[in-house]
Amino acid sequence: MRSGMKKSITVTVAAVLFLSGCARFVKSLAAATALQNGLHRKYNDEVKVTVNSGGYLAVVFINSPLNYSDATKRFERAQDAARFVSLNFADIRSINQIWVGFIIAERRFVFYQTSRLLDSFGFDRNGALLGGGSNRFRTSETFTSSEDPRATVIRFSAPSNQSDISITRIQLEGNMQNGIALVPHFVVTGDARPPAKGTRPPQVVELDIASYSDKPLFADKTRIEISCDGQMVASGPLLLRPTQESGTDMAIAQFLSARISFRVLREMANAQRVSIVLGSKRFELLPDDIKALSQMASYVADE
Repeated sequence: MRSGMKKSITVTVAAVLFLSGCARFVKSLAAATALQNGLHRKYNDEVKVTVNSGGYLAVVFINSPLNYSDATKRFERAQDAARFVSLNFADIRSINQIWVGFIIAERRFVFYQTSRLLDSFGFDRNGALLGGGSNRFRTSETFTSSEDPRATVIRFSAPSNQSDISITRIQLEGNMQNGIALVPHFVVTGDARPPAKGTRPPQVVELDIASYSDKPLFADKTRIEISCDGQMVASGPLLLRPTQESGTDMAIAQFLSARISFRVLREMANAQRVSIVLGSKRFELLPDDIKALSQMASYVADE
């Protein structure tokens, strides 16, 4: 059998990253394996994760059903996967770029013998889409003000004429390996870059909450309460996603979500003190957390 036919998934990943001259052993193998298992559980696709010592992390989906969809669907998966990597990879500080690719591979017996790269998308370690010529996805552009995980990230999609505005995470407690993080995001019509351009407020703001602990912290029908300067501005039930759809081998992961109005987000952004109650747990946002919400809200025009 000719060696040219034996294209391993590792070689394919190297091609995705254009790192043919930087082939080294995988760094942080345990963390990469845990991330790979978490991605498999989340998307129910065959996936390969590799880390290069140059600070590149690659996620490759192998023979995903999305191979038969358009590039926009693959981009949306890549975007979501990059955010998952940012929140879940234990050694994320060592990563400069996250690349997510989709390949079509032909298996004979127990080996992949031929493979073809269909799409690849590049992100920074906060899950923000790379700009300039380094990113393949030309129809969407991203603006982010810094590498701070609380910095506003804007992803503009020209085909849909929509901007996805988000904060990578606000750490409410602990860290990414053992703690609770808040991820606010919303979608507006039009290009929201730069701030105060006049995009209309969204009807809803999504609040995603990620919890990592050695035991489950939240039960179904857990409630959220948000207070600004001592006054409650929002309350309601949280949607608890099934644990098997998310998480890693390093901790028990729970993902919860809630919806608030943009008016409530604006109140949080303008408050001096903001407290969030999740079930029996109470959190006080730091001044920089509130400042991050204010920056996020500034990309939408006042009503």
